[in-house]
Amino acid sequence: MTGTKEYLRIPKLTRNIVLVFLLILILDVLAAGLWTSVLHGCFFCLPQTLIICDLLFLEGAIIFAIGAFLESGIAWPLKVSRHPRGRYSAEEKTDNENKKSGKKQLRTGMFMIILGAMLIGSSVTIGQLLL
Repeated sequence: MTGTKEYLRIPKLTRNIVLVFLLILILDVLAAGLWTSVLHGCFFCLPQTLIICDLLFLEGAIIFAIGAFLESGIAWPLKVSRHPRGRYSAEEKTDNENKKSGKKQLRTGMFMIILGAMLIGSSVTIGQLLL
């Protein structure tokens, strides 16, 4: 055998989904902790796990909806490109550029749908396990 090692390669899209998911989760935990510490003893003081579940669900639903909008292709004709002279024009794109742009938009939409579904699923899981 040669001296090369084969490493487990994680696809870039999967890595990005997991990193964004963990970042949102950390920010939600910090926001829920701040919310409960600021409003301690008030009428609106809710348990921290309930606040985290609500934040995750709302963020997941919003991200999922935006991803579905991008995935549907409705937003693709709304995209305008910048002309070299500073004018905006939607007609000056070539077909090849339109196809590349559409594929990137579909990939971004799918990324957002998966991320939104993960956030909604984690909200439901945390709610069932901890509440």
